[in-house]
Amino acid sequence: MLEASIVWIPIVIGAIAVVFDLRSREIPDSLSIVLVLLAFLQLALPITSLTWWSRLLGGLVALMVGAVLAYRDGFGGGDVKLFAALGCWFGIGGVFPLALWIALAGLPLALIAAARKQVDFAYAPAILIGVCVHSFAPHLLHQLATW
Repeated sequence: MLEASIVWIPIVIGAIAVVFDLRSREIPDSLSIVLVLLAFLQLALPITSLTWWSRLLGGLVALMVGAVLAYRDGFGGGDVKLFAALGCWFGIGGVFPLALWIALAGLPLALIAAARKQVDFAYAPAILIGVCVHSFAPHLLHQLATW
């Protein structure tokens, strides 16, 4: 029961981030901080197989990937911090599949923004979609690769 409840934490935080991003084009740092704290608090629960170093490495790698995307004007600062927090949540093994789902979800948003001649757009909706796919189908990428 507890494990089924915990899967909703990054989704709820992501949904809150979407609301903020769409309204003000900023994602509060507090959302990322809470997600990082909860990711490491999970270590005290017997329901996770992720180690502290997997979470730490996941956060650092996601931070670096996000920083590269921010440098290339794909991510804003809030997106970078949220993605790094998600890296802590999902661990190093989840960073690249999550990044792929986020990128796939962001593609239609980018096309719509380009059609509207917008320079940038809220990326939190793509992050939320990526989190949902990765949370509910964590092995989907592997299944597609072996199909």
